[in-house]
Amino acid sequence: MRLLTLILTGLLLFTGCQKKEEVKSPPVTTTASQQIETQAYFSPRGGCTDAIVELINNSNKTIDVAIYSFTSKKIAKALIDAHNRGVKVRVIIDYGNGKSRYCVGPLLEEAGIEVRYKKGSGGGLMHHKYAIYDGKILSTGSFNWTGSAEKRNDENLVIIRNDPKLVEAFQKNFNKLWKLAGLTN
Repeated sequence: MRLLTLILTGLLLFTGCQKKEEVKSPPVTTTASQQIETQAYFSPRGGCTDAIVELINNSNKTIDVAIYSFTSKKIAKALIDAHNRGVKVRVIIDYGNGKSRYCVGPLLEEAGIEVRYKKGSGGGLMHHKYAIYDGKILSTGSFNWTGSAEKRNDENLVIIRNDPKLVEAFQKNFNKLWKLAGLTN
């Protein structure tokens, strides 16, 4: 068994994971027709940015984002387009990264999107990387919303659908961070 594990681990290390992988969770049914769905993406060049843009483009009511580093103009444009079609967009960016000359926070603010900058609650970094779409879909993982994350870094993005309890937990965290960031802006 140990040899099989070593062989499988070696194969994963040498073949890499770059394409979208759909992972179905064990059925956790909230209604007869709704089971939790998950998708995993891996960069570099694994489609993480495109997956986020698609989620933004399909949102109709709200998008809440807590992101450590945000320099992707492609994602920023999608958020601005969503805002312009009436979607309520709120973005929290790490305070230190918000000072970067490449940060798209000021671009979002110029478009009328609410942006707040926050240090970590324990004095460190606001290192989250998640977004909640229409209060129903969650994207999370190590993927920063940057060109380097898409093109050069090994990062991941997980999209979760039909898990209201998990989305609620992230929404509570976002609301707490939003309130705290408002005290310092």
